[in-house]
Amino acid sequence: MELLERIISRANMRRAFDQVRSNKGSGGVDGVEIEGFKTQVEKEWPVIKAAIGEGRYGPKPVRRVEIPKPDGGVRLLGIPTLMDRMIQQAIGQELMAMYDSTFSKSSYGFRPGRNAHQALLEARAYVNEGFSHVVDIDMAKFFDRVNHDYLMNLLSERIKDKLVLKLIHGYLKAGVMVNGLATVNTEGTPQGGPLSPILSNILLDKLDRELEARGHRFVRYADDVCVFVKSKRGAERVLNSVSAYIEKKLKLVVNRSKSVATRPWKSKLLGYSFYHKKGEKGLSIAKSSIRKYKDKVREITSRSRPVAMYKRYDMLRSLNLGWYNYFKLTEARSILEELDSWVRSRLRLCYWKQWKQPRTRVKMLVQLGTPEGQAYQWGNTRKGYWRSCHSPILTRALNSSFLKREGYLSLKELGTLPTVLF
Repeated sequence: MELLERIISRANMRRAFDQVRSNKGSGGVDGVEIEGFKTQVEKEWPVIKAAIGEGRYGPKPVRRVEIPKPDGGVRLLGIPTLMDRMIQQAIGQELMAMYDSTFSKSSYGFRPGRNAHQALLEARAYVNEGFSHVVDIDMAKFFDRVNHDYLMNLLSERIKDKLVLKLIHGYLKAGVMVNGLATVNTEGTPQGGPLSPILSNILLDKLDRELEARGHRFVRYADDVCVFVKSKRGAERVLNSVSAYIEKKLKLVVNRSKSVATRPWKSKLLGYSFYHKKGEKGLSIAKSSIRKYKDKVREITSRSRPVAMYKRYDMLRSLNLGWYNYFKLTEARSILEELDSWVRSRLRLCYWKQWKQPRTRVKMLVQLGTPEGQAYQWGNTRKGYWRSCHSPILTRALNSSFLKREGYLSLKELGTLPTVLF
C-alpha cells in the first residue's frame, strides 16, 4: 500500500480523529468546535479524502494565537482547523512509523516510549561521569525559522510519494488568518499543529547524527539541546562549532545571547537544573520553574480574588499534583518544604483577609484555641496582612494540621503517596 493510501485509510484516520477529539482544544478559522466536529467529518470527509487523493486539497489558514513568555515577548501559535488537525495527525502517525526507529537514542521529545524524565536522567548520568560543562544551544524561534526547501529535500530522501510531499508542503505554506486576511508562510513549521513535532525531529536528527559522529555526549528534547563536555575550553569550542553547523547546514538561527557554555548548576534543562554539594551531583528545580509555580499560587490565593476557600484548595491540589509529578526527580528535597511553608503562609493570608473585621478575627482565633487576650490583641492589630500571617499566633492557630484538614495537599506529602495517584 502506498504511503498516501496508508495515511487516509479508515483505520489511520479513525485513530487521528480520536486523538484530536481527546486533545480537545479550540477550533480554527472555520468556526467548527469539538462539539460539531463529528458532524463535520461525517459530512465533509468523503469530499476532502477524494481531493487529497487527487492532489487538489489545500489546507485552510491557521488562527494566530499569542502566548506570553515568562521572560517577556510572545510565542506565536497557529491553530489549524479541527479537520486539518486530524489530517496532520494522520500524516504524523505514518511518518512516525517510518522514521522513529532510525532516530538517535539521545532524542527524547515527542517520541513513543520516550519522555523528558528519561532525558533528565541521562543528563544527570553524564554530569556524574565527569562531564563538568554544559553547552546549552538556543535556536531562535525554531518553529518559525525552518527552511521549507531544506526540509522538503530532506523528506524527499525517504518519501517517494509526491502527493504526500505536496500535502506536507501545503501545510508548511498554510497561511495565517489575521483580521480576515490570509498571509502565506515562506518559512517555519506549523507550530500548534500535530505535524510539527515529527517534522522537527526529522530535521534535527541531522544535528543528532553530527553530534554522534563527533563523539559528543548530549540529550535533545525537541529544539532543546544540551551537550556535555569535560572542560571549559572544550565547551566553548563545541558551542562555536555546533552553532556554525546549525546555521550553515540546517539553515536555522542560533540565539547567540542565550546559548552558553557553562557549569551544569548554572544551566537549565527542561525546567530542571543541577546541584553540586559536598561532592554530590544531582537534579534540582530551576529557579525559573520555582518562579512560575509561585506566580500560579499567587493567582490562586490572590486577596482580591473572591473565591471560596474550598475552591482554592481544589486548584492548589490540582497544581501540586501536576507540578510534583513533573518535578519529582529533584534530589534537592528541601525546596519542596520551603515551597510548602510559603504556600501555607499564602493560605493564612486568605483567611486573615476573609475574616477582615476585628471582632470576626477575635472570634475565629478563640475558636481555634487562642487565649482570649492574645486573640483580642491580634484581632485588632494594625500590622499588614503578610506580616500578620507570619506571626506566632496565626501560625499556631492556622497550623499545618488545620490546613491539611481543610484540604491542603502539600508537595512534601505527595512524595510519600503511591505513584498510582499520578
